[in-house]
Amino acid sequence: KWNQVVESVDWITTQLPTEGEFQVYVFSGDARPVVPGSEGRWLDASDVRDLDEAVERLGEVVPDGGTNLHAAFAAVAALRPRPDNVFLLTDGLPTLDRPLNERSRFARKTVDESRRIGLFGSALEKLPRGIPVNVLLYPLEGDPHAAQAYWALAQSTGGSFISPASDWP
Repeated sequence: KWNQVVESVDWITTQLPTEGEFQVYVFSGDARPVVPGSEGRWLDASDVRDLDEAVERLGEVVPDGGTNLHAAFAAVAALRPRPDNVFLLTDGLPTLDRPLNERSRFARKTVDESRRIGLFGSALEKLPRGIPVNVLLYPLEGDPHAAQAYWALAQSTGGSFISPASDWP
C-alpha cells in the first residue's frame, strides 16, 4: 500500500499548476514535512527539484506505528498562508492523539473502533474551517467506519473522496 501512496503523491504533484505551491507531510506519531527544514512553509510547484525531492523523500519513509490525525490537522493549521486544498492519503481511522514520545496509553495497544471514531472526531477540531479536504482512502480490512467518516469529511468541506483501485495511478 505504501508504494501506491507514494505513486499517488507523485501523480498528484505532476498535476499541480506551475504557479502554485505545495507541501507534503507524513503523520504517524507526529506530523512532519518530508522535506527537512520546510516546516510551516510552502514549496514551489514550478521547481522540479522541490517536487522530485518531496516524492523521493516520501519514498524513503518507512511507515511505522499508529496514525495521529490530530498532528496532521495541526500541521495544516500552522501553514501560512492557509492551504486552499488538502489531499489526505490514509489507510483508515486514526489510532493516536499525541506523539508517541509522550507515551500515549494508546500508542502500543490495539485501539478499538469506538476509540478510533472518537479520535477522528476530536481531530476534526484541529482542522481549520473553509479548506476542502480531498481524501484518498487505501482501506484496511477491519476498519468499516473509515470510508463513511472520510467521505463525510470530504463532503462537509467541499472536497472529494476516492478509494483508489490497487492499480491506480
